[in-house]
Amino acid sequence: MTEPPGPAVPPDADLDHLDVPEAVRDHYRSVDSAPIEYSVDRPDRVVNACLVSFAALGLLVLLAMVILVRTGWLDERRDAVFYAPGGDRALIPVRIFILVFFVVFSLSLATNAWRRAWVLLQLCGGLLLTGLLIDTAAWTLEGTLDIEIPVAAQQIASGIVALAIFPVVVLYNAHLPEPLPRPARFQHLTVSAWLRFFGPLTLAVILAELAARRFDAVVWTMREFALIGGVGPGVFLVQQLIVLLAFVIGTVVVRRSRQNPFAPAVGVVVPAHNEAHDIAATIGAIDVAAGAYSGPVRLYVVDNDSTDDTAEIAQRAIDRAQHLSGIQLKCHTAGKARALNYGIARITEPFVVRVDADVMLDDQAIVLAARHFHDPRVGAVGGVPIPVRVGTFFSRVRTIEVLVRHAYFQVARTGYEGIVGVPGMFTMVRRSALAQAGPIREGINGEDTDLCMRLNALGYLCLADPRIRYLTETPHTWAHMREQRLRWFRSTYHVASHHRRTLLRAHSMAGVFVLPFALFNSARRALLAPLLLFAVLVFAVFPNTFSGLRWQPVLAMIVGLPALVAVAVCVMNRQPRALLYVPEYLVFRIIRSYFTLGAVLSLRFDPLPPPWRRGGPRTGLTESRTENGSQ
Repeated sequence: MTEPPGPAVPPDADLDHLDVPEAVRDHYRSVDSAPIEYSVDRPDRVVNACLVSFAALGLLVLLAMVILVRTGWLDERRDAVFYAPGGDRALIPVRIFILVFFVVFSLSLATNAWRRAWVLLQLCGGLLLTGLLIDTAAWTLEGTLDIEIPVAAQQIASGIVALAIFPVVVLYNAHLPEPLPRPARFQHLTVSAWLRFFGPLTLAVILAELAARRFDAVVWTMREFALIGGVGPGVFLVQQLIVLLAFVIGTVVVRRSRQNPFAPAVGVVVPAHNEAHDIAATIGAIDVAAGAYSGPVRLYVVDNDSTDDTAEIAQRAIDRAQHLSGIQLKCHTAGKARALNYGIARITEPFVVRVDADVMLDDQAIVLAARHFHDPRVGAVGGVPIPVRVGTFFSRVRTIEVLVRHAYFQVARTGYEGIVGVPGMFTMVRRSALAQAGPIREGINGEDTDLCMRLNALGYLCLADPRIRYLTETPHTWAHMREQRLRWFRSTYHVASHHRRTLLRAHSMAGVFVLPFALFNSARRALLAPLLLFAVLVFAVFPNTFSGLRWQPVLAMIVGLPALVAVAVCVMNRQPRALLYVPEYLVFRIIRSYFTLGAVLSLRFDPLPPPWRRGGPRTGLTESRTENGSQ
């Protein structure tokens, strides 16, 4: 991959918010942070209490099991396993771990006792029923076909199903955006999209099988050093080979898409709420990018109810611009989505570029993005958000994160038309497609992803071009990082609920595969920190009881696979300095798990009336949800 052109504004620009007034340091807080209808503002101590309660309950349950086993009151399987083929011992307490987590999670929800009990029943009941079905299948296979399924495989299968049960129960119970009406006619995926998905999948399975047989010694050596593990080397190889092959396809698709010159008129909309400290640099970078672009560029700065000098500073920057024309608009109702809709409604150009007020575009960003729209099927294009400066822990780990997510996984998803969302920090959109999709959704987290999902449903393609790069602000404080990540991780549930009628339907790869996988991955990420706590209990407190367990598979979930992927992506992007940040990135993944759990706990769960009162009149909250759910 070739190195993209340098940024229009140098990384060492005066953008450090550490030595500015508190009002500027906290400018990230807005009405968009936690939409009041669908979220509850809960402090860190809620997540802390949840993890402490989990550790305490897990310790008590494990201690009780050990006592019962040693006194002969409990079978030596030591887990919620109904059948162990050949008397095999269940050395991995997977189901106990998940049950303990489900109990503590349910009791930590911000709702009444009836709703907590109902969520608890669904989560634990679903896990136990799944375990019973899996164990029955194992018993049947052993009795009829003499096929013995290891009890560890039964437990791992239960764990995988539990990761699917968790988001389903959350979506069913949480107060979330009402689903969009089902389209009268879906734009089904093309044959080539299916081939570009199942082709890598089939080839990955074949290559993984050949590698496992040919390089068996290498695979097991990697397992000894905790480089691979978890559900086994076969799954590891298949998963990574799918992404790698899709990345190769995506790279070819993106290069072909950008090779045709295309420079239509562009309207750039910049929503700005209290951005006096950044707005001049943002407009200056847009002006430089407009100078490199051969088509006309018009700037629309939307002052979104600012209380500082944003309007005055923005106007001076517009007056100084040399390569674009611009106007400033006033949107007196707070909210980024509201400001975007206000500005877009006044844009006359056929293509819209959305730029956040703290973003500095690369000088080639508009040039490269516009070329993709030579294809009338393309609806939206995005790029890679690079931290504006790399000097703090958060900026260093963010560097690795954006390379992995946006320069690798997003390109791979482009290969099979599976882009779920293009980051709203910089997005170029076809205005006619935007008119068909409807206005940007207000009052939710993840309005940029929501828009891409609607474009996908209409049959438009969303692309991620790794050569399009732009500088973005990185949180300097724990509070800013927390606000950002809670907002991002809540958006998975907001968007999934809004598009639940398109999930698992073949109108787009995003709906049939990527968004469901994002829900599954969100559950996995939320359980990562509790899993580490449980592993510490098992290995530190009960090493003799679970003597068959090994630490390598657990550590591989934290260090092995993520480290290998991060190193490979840094090398592919020719970022040798970023290799130094990989250890910090691995630590941050645990912090990210903490934020993911906090995001789910911050969802709004309506109180559930007792059974004898559920036939009564609807509450005002329910009526409000019905009336305001779809905008």
